[in-house]
Amino acid sequence: MAGEQLLNMMNSKGGKESDYADIMYGKVISINPLKIQSSNNMPLTESFLILGRNVKKHKERIRVLSHNDSIGDISGNRPDVYETIEIDGTLKVGDSVNMIRMNGGQQFFVFERSNDRRDVDG
Repeated sequence: MAGEQLLNMMNSKGGKESDYADIMYGKVISINPLKIQSSNNMPLTESFLILGRNVKKHKERIRVLSHNDSIGDISGNRPDVYETIEIDGTLKVGDSVNMIRMNGGQQFFVFERSNDRRDVDG
């Protein structure tokens, strides 16, 4: 029932499927204010952008599994622990991003960074 209603709403808009959603690529050209140069050379400003959690600062709850550990002469088995960590996925100038064009180009959902920008040793 709900699926039929959604399908009818989508069909009532008319147009082609490509008028409503496409994968697009872009490059961050400014942070404040946020601007992304799309692959068709159109600069997108903040009012057109919706940022997904992978391109923002966000928190994750992780589980650290039990393991044997030793510090100096003391050793033992550590139990599982749950920790909350903050992941800083904020965009930087020069980052390449993947976006979904929505509503015929009225909004763009930035869902991931496509270049690898690791801040990890090794």
